[in-house]
Amino acid sequence: MKKFHTICMNCRINELPENHQVTIVHLINHLASHTDSYQQHVMNRLEKIQKENPYTDDIKGFDKSDLW
Repeated sequence: MKKFHTICMNCRINELPENHQVTIVHLINHLASHTDSYQQHVMNRLEKIQKENPYTDDIKGFDKSDLW
């Protein structure tokens, strides 16, 4: 029997374009198909990304002029 778990949280995914939403779902499915070790490695990378501030941080490959 499958067990279901529900997480309740504020989620703004519906504010993203549909193609970005699909990419995020693909990432979730990709991670779920790999080892815990790889999942943890990716999550560590994502934690750094989610803390970035595009206005103040120098982000390699990102042009800040797109913000203005």
